[in-house]
Amino acid sequence: MKYYIIIFVVIFISGCQGISQVEQSTAALPNPENTNHLFPDLFKNHCEIDNKQVNDILANASWSASVSEEHIVETLAQINPDLWDILGGSFEIPVPDDQRVEYYKNWYLSNPHHIDTVTKRAKPFLFYIYQQVEQRGMPYELVLLPFIESSFDQFAHSHRGAAGLWQITVPTGKTFGLEYLKGYDGRRDVITSTVAALDLLDYLYDKFDGNWLHAMAAYNTGEGRVRRAIKNNTAKGKPTDFWHLKLPKETRLYVPKLLAMADLVKNRSHHDLKLARIEPTEVLAEITVSNRVKLDLIAGQAGLTSQTLYQLNPGYTSGYTSPGRQNKLLIPSSNKNQFYSNRQSFNRSREEFTIYHIQPGDSLSELALLNNTTVARIMNANDMSASMIIAGQQLLIPQP
Repeated sequence: MKYYIIIFVVIFISGCQGISQVEQSTAALPNPENTNHLFPDLFKNHCEIDNKQVNDILANASWSASVSEEHIVETLAQINPDLWDILGGSFEIPVPDDQRVEYYKNWYLSNPHHIDTVTKRAKPFLFYIYQQVEQRGMPYELVLLPFIESSFDQFAHSHRGAAGLWQITVPTGKTFGLEYLKGYDGRRDVITSTVAALDLLDYLYDKFDGNWLHAMAAYNTGEGRVRRAIKNNTAKGKPTDFWHLKLPKETRLYVPKLLAMADLVKNRSHHDLKLARIEPTEVLAEITVSNRVKLDLIAGQAGLTSQTLYQLNPGYTSGYTSPGRQNKLLIPSSNKNQFYSNRQSFNRSREEFTIYHIQPGDSLSELALLNNTTVARIMNANDMSASMIIAGQQLLIPQP
């Protein structure tokens, strides 16, 4: 019976076409400060599968009536992997046989509601963070850090004054370039706080001679405290790896939490770990808005609800962008063209793009050459999967 289930699912997946959908609710949304609120699903569901890939998997698989459910899951993951599959296959930091790691693995598995809540919250942001980590060549385990820091709650605020997905304090944020203006908090800005957090982790990695566990511990408790613990162990002739350092209890548990979650993601089929599916595709786009503009107005021009725009940009606490600066905001990629097609939006953001109406005989390579940009940048700006263009269409042309 399982044999037929596999064949049915494989044929179904291999024949499907890409589907795009953005769910937007017109119903009253809950208070954004409620950390139990699950962010609406902004993801496009793509199921574009290469037929050769399917045939190769079918040809190489050993089919029998006794094929295991685990094998079914692994086979389908090969055919149509989600972002969790890609992350799990990219994790490289060794996970030791440590009782702290085992404790948190068991805790996560015993609390599926927590896992479900946090992974659903992560949906709008996980691929964006994945891209930033990948561009820097940093360990992919760091993509999960907001899982430990804030439970992927962009409105999270600790009693110690840390805020946002990355739980950054005001002094640390100032050191790494975050701004604090009237009506704006850089710690809660997903774009700027992600840059600051990864800059801080890069700095700590260098300071601790390429030791990521020391760097992550220092991210939690401070560089000085970790350095003193290493110095004390050195003086006593003790090992100086993270697992032997005398650190505050919170920090001693902080790194094991991250490694436990990473190990579960990497081996989720073995542990039967249920994670909300996240497609490995870009769902958020950055836009730049000049001067002071009400978020409600920007939302309307992009075809979004005000609540959706604020959920993506919680740093703008007053409901306005800041005057005298270039304000970067996140919107769903599928709404980018609508935003730039609005004349007022275009006028505020013309330093980013120009809008071009395709003429008969135009080609992307020619447009790229004339505008001192590249075909890849034009395709990325317009969410294009192929280079074919049609006369009468509008294109966003990135400016150099």
